[in-house]
Amino acid sequence: MIGFNVMNASGIAGSIIWNDRRNGMFQQLLAMPFSRIQYVISSLLATILVGLASAALVILIGLPAMFQDISLTMGSLSYTFCAVVLGSIFFGSFTIILSTKIKTSEAHNVINTSLFLFFAFVSSAFYPTQGLPESLSIASYFNPLTYVVNITRDGIFSQVDEFNNIEIFILILFSSSAFIIATRSIAKMHV
Repeated sequence: MIGFNVMNASGIAGSIIWNDRRNGMFQQLLAMPFSRIQYVISSLLATILVGLASAALVILIGLPAMFQDISLTMGSLSYTFCAVVLGSIFFGSFTIILSTKIKTSEAHNVINTSLFLFFAFVSSAFYPTQGLPESLSIASYFNPLTYVVNITRDGIFSQVDEFNNIEIFILILFSSSAFIIATRSIAKMHV
Protein backbone atom coordinates (compact mmCIF):
# COMPACT_ATOMS: atom_id res chain seq x y z
CA MET A 1 0.00 0.00 0.00
CA ILE A 2 2.87 2.38 0.71
CA GLY A 3 4.29 2.05 -2.81
CA PHE A 4 0.86 2.35 -4.35
CA ASN A 5 0.13 5.49 -2.27
CA VAL A 6 3.48 7.01 -3.24
CA MET A 7 2.65 6.49 -6.89
CA ASN A 8 -0.85 7.93 -6.58
CA ALA A 9 0.25 10.85 -4.42
CA SER A 10 2.81 11.83 -7.03
CA GLY A 11 -0.01 12.83 -9.32
CA ILE A 12 0.05 16.04 -7.28
CA ALA A 13 3.20 17.25 -9.06
CA GLY A 14 1.69 16.86 -12.51
CA SER A 15 -1.65 18.29 -11.41
CA ILE A 16 0.02 21.36 -9.90
CA ILE A 17 1.83 22.09 -13.15
CA TRP A 18 -1.20 21.24 -15.29
CA ASN A 19 -3.48 23.56 -13.31
CA ASP A 20 -0.90 26.34 -13.01
CA ARG A 21 -0.37 26.26 -16.77
CA ARG A 22 -4.06 26.11 -17.57
CA ASN A 23 -5.03 28.93 -15.17
CA GLY A 24 -2.15 31.26 -16.08
CA MET A 25 -0.40 30.86 -12.72
CA PHE A 26 2.72 29.36 -14.32
CA GLN A 27 3.26 32.53 -16.32
CA GLN A 28 2.84 34.64 -13.18
CA LEU A 29 5.31 32.47 -11.27
CA LEU A 30 7.89 32.89 -14.02
CA ALA A 31 7.63 36.67 -13.59
CA MET A 32 8.92 36.19 -10.03
CA PRO A 33 12.54 35.46 -9.17
CA PHE A 34 12.06 31.68 -9.46
CA SER A 35 13.61 29.49 -12.12
CA ARG A 36 11.76 26.68 -13.82
CA ILE A 37 13.99 24.13 -12.06
CA GLN A 38 13.07 25.64 -8.69
CA TYR A 39 9.43 25.28 -9.70
CA VAL A 40 9.95 21.58 -10.52
CA ILE A 41 11.85 21.00 -7.27
CA SER A 42 9.11 22.69 -5.22
CA SER A 43 6.47 20.49 -6.86
CA LEU A 44 8.55 17.40 -6.15
CA LEU A 45 9.12 18.45 -2.52
CA ALA A 46 5.35 18.68 -2.06
CA THR A 47 5.05 15.22 -3.58
CA ILE A 48 7.78 13.81 -1.31
CA LEU A 49 6.08 15.25 1.78
CA VAL A 50 2.72 13.78 0.80
CA GLY A 51 4.41 10.44 0.03
CA LEU A 52 6.16 10.37 3.42
CA ALA A 53 2.97 11.38 5.24
CA SER A 54 0.92 8.70 3.50
CA ALA A 55 3.63 6.09 4.21
CA ALA A 56 3.63 7.02 7.90
CA LEU A 57 -0.17 6.86 7.96
CA VAL A 58 -0.25 3.43 6.30
CA ILE A 59 2.32 2.12 8.78
CA LEU A 60 0.37 3.52 11.75
CA ILE A 61 -2.97 2.18 10.53
CA GLY A 62 -1.44 -1.19 9.62
CA LEU A 63 0.53 -1.49 12.86
CA PRO A 64 -2.11 -3.55 14.72
CA ALA A 65 -2.25 -6.07 11.86
CA MET A 66 1.54 -6.22 11.39
CA PHE A 67 2.58 -5.80 15.03
CA GLN A 68 3.92 -9.35 15.45
CA ASP A 69 5.80 -9.34 12.14
CA ILE A 70 7.09 -5.77 11.95
CA SER A 71 10.70 -5.27 12.89
CA LEU A 72 11.76 -1.70 12.26
CA THR A 73 15.30 -0.60 13.00
CA MET A 74 16.87 2.74 12.16
CA GLY A 75 18.81 1.05 9.36
CA SER A 76 15.81 -0.70 7.85
CA LEU A 77 13.64 2.40 8.27
CA SER A 78 16.20 4.38 6.26
CA TYR A 79 15.66 1.97 3.35
CA THR A 80 11.91 2.55 3.53
CA PHE A 81 12.46 6.32 3.73
CA CYS A 82 14.81 6.20 0.73
CA ALA A 83 12.34 4.13 -1.32
CA VAL A 84 9.49 6.55 -0.60
CA VAL A 85 11.59 9.62 -1.49
CA LEU A 86 13.03 8.11 -4.68
CA GLY A 87 9.61 6.76 -5.71
CA SER A 88 8.08 10.20 -5.15
CA ILE A 89 10.78 11.79 -7.28
CA PHE A 90 10.32 9.27 -10.10
CA PHE A 91 6.52 9.31 -10.23
CA GLY A 92 6.35 13.07 -9.57
CA SER A 93 8.78 13.70 -12.43
CA PHE A 94 6.80 11.28 -14.59
CA THR A 95 3.57 13.20 -14.03
CA ILE A 96 5.38 16.49 -14.69
CA ILE A 97 6.57 15.12 -18.04
CA LEU A 98 3.00 14.08 -18.88
CA SER A 99 1.58 17.46 -17.86
CA THR A 100 3.99 19.30 -20.17
CA LYS A 101 3.21 17.14 -23.19
CA ILE A 102 -0.56 16.62 -23.02
CA LYS A 103 -2.87 19.39 -24.23
CA THR A 104 -6.35 18.53 -22.86
CA SER A 105 -7.44 17.71 -19.33
CA GLU A 106 -9.39 14.66 -20.54
CA ALA A 107 -6.32 13.22 -22.25
CA HIS A 108 -4.21 14.05 -19.19
CA ASN A 109 -6.58 12.18 -16.87
CA VAL A 110 -7.01 9.16 -19.15
CA ILE A 111 -3.30 8.75 -19.90
CA ASN A 112 -2.26 9.37 -16.29
CA THR A 113 -4.78 6.86 -14.92
CA SER A 114 -4.00 4.24 -17.57
CA LEU A 115 -0.25 4.45 -17.07
CA PHE A 116 -0.58 4.30 -13.28
CA LEU A 117 -2.79 1.20 -13.59
CA PHE A 118 -0.12 -0.34 -15.81
CA PHE A 119 2.59 0.54 -13.26
CA ALA A 120 0.47 -0.94 -10.45
CA PHE A 121 -0.35 -4.24 -12.08
CA VAL A 122 3.05 -4.85 -13.69
CA SER A 123 4.88 -4.62 -10.37
CA SER A 124 5.23 -6.51 -7.14
CA ALA A 125 2.70 -4.24 -5.40
CA PHE A 126 -0.06 -6.86 -5.43
CA TYR A 127 1.82 -10.12 -5.95
CA PRO A 128 5.45 -11.27 -5.81
CA THR A 129 7.35 -11.51 -9.09
CA GLN A 130 8.43 -15.07 -8.34
CA GLY A 131 6.07 -17.57 -9.94
CA LEU A 132 4.74 -15.15 -12.55
CA PRO A 133 4.94 -15.91 -16.25
CA GLU A 134 8.46 -15.05 -17.39
CA SER A 135 7.45 -12.14 -19.63
CA LEU A 136 5.46 -10.47 -16.83
CA SER A 137 8.24 -11.09 -14.32
CA ILE A 138 10.81 -9.49 -16.64
CA ALA A 139 8.50 -6.54 -17.37
CA SER A 140 8.07 -5.90 -13.63
CA TYR A 141 11.82 -5.33 -13.27
CA PHE A 142 11.57 -2.44 -15.76
CA ASN A 143 8.98 -0.87 -13.47
CA PRO A 144 10.21 1.51 -10.73
CA LEU A 145 7.19 0.69 -8.55
CA THR A 146 8.57 -2.86 -8.15
CA TYR A 147 11.71 -1.45 -6.55
CA VAL A 148 9.78 0.99 -4.34
CA VAL A 149 7.57 -1.84 -3.07
CA ASN A 150 10.38 -4.37 -2.59
CA ILE A 151 12.65 -1.95 -0.71
CA THR A 152 9.78 -0.66 1.44
CA ARG A 153 8.59 -4.17 2.29
CA ASP A 154 12.10 -5.35 3.17
CA GLY A 155 12.69 -2.21 5.23
CA ILE A 156 9.51 -2.57 7.28
CA PHE A 157 10.17 -6.21 8.05
CA SER A 158 13.97 -5.74 8.51
CA GLN A 159 14.77 -8.14 5.69
CA VAL A 160 17.28 -5.81 4.08
CA ASP A 161 20.09 -7.53 2.17
CA GLU A 162 22.68 -6.69 -0.49
CA PHE A 163 20.12 -6.96 -3.29
CA ASN A 164 18.25 -3.98 -1.77
CA ASN A 165 21.37 -1.86 -2.39
CA ILE A 166 21.22 -2.84 -6.06
CA GLU A 167 17.49 -2.01 -6.10
CA ILE A 168 18.20 1.42 -4.59
CA PHE A 169 20.86 2.05 -7.23
CA ILE A 170 18.39 1.11 -9.99
CA LEU A 171 15.73 3.33 -8.41
CA ILE A 172 18.24 6.20 -8.28
CA LEU A 173 18.86 5.74 -12.02
CA PHE A 174 15.11 5.73 -12.78
CA SER A 175 14.46 8.77 -10.55
CA SER A 176 17.38 10.89 -11.75
CA SER A 177 16.57 10.12 -15.41
CA ALA A 178 12.93 11.09 -14.92
CA PHE A 179 13.96 14.25 -13.04
CA ILE A 180 16.31 15.32 -15.84
CA ILE A 181 13.63 14.72 -18.48
CA ALA A 182 11.06 16.60 -16.37
CA THR A 183 13.30 19.64 -15.93
CA ARG A 184 14.05 19.67 -19.66
CA SER A 185 10.33 19.37 -20.43
CA ILE A 186 9.56 22.33 -18.18
CA ALA A 187 12.44 24.32 -19.70
CA LYS A 188 11.09 23.75 -23.22
CA MET A 189 7.45 24.32 -22.27
CA HIS A 190 5.85 27.33 -23.94
CA VAL A 191 3.91 29.62 -21.69
